[in-house]
Amino acid sequence: MRTSLHSGGSLTSLSMSLDEAKLFRERVRMLREAKGLSQRELEERIGKEENYITRIETGRIDTPPIEVTAKIARELDVSMSDLYFFEGVDDSAEALRAKIQHLIQTDNPKRLRKYYRLLLVSHEE
Repeated sequence: MRTSLHSGGSLTSLSMSLDEAKLFRERVRMLREAKGLSQRELEERIGKEENYITRIETGRIDTPPIEVTAKIARELDVSMSDLYFFEGVDDSAEALRAKIQHLIQTDNPKRLRKYYRLLLVSHEE
């Protein structure tokens, strides 16, 4: 994933590989449907024209501008990183537990504290 900067130094878009873009589109669709929103309802909430979400979900819009992505994330009640981070999305609870168990098989207290803090923070959401 690559980023593009506006002349003023602000982030304008993220450039993704074809696989990343496909996963992003699928993630937007999955989260939108889980939230019970139609494409049109999401378009209205983010202030975009008709068929904008359709074009994102079908790949006719490669990568929406970062400010649009932020609006989509807000309306879907997820962080922007949740739209781009795909690891474990399709894993079962059992598979996720196994991955977590693998991570915590360390004797490094600093690393364990970090994992613990991350779990606490994510639990509060």
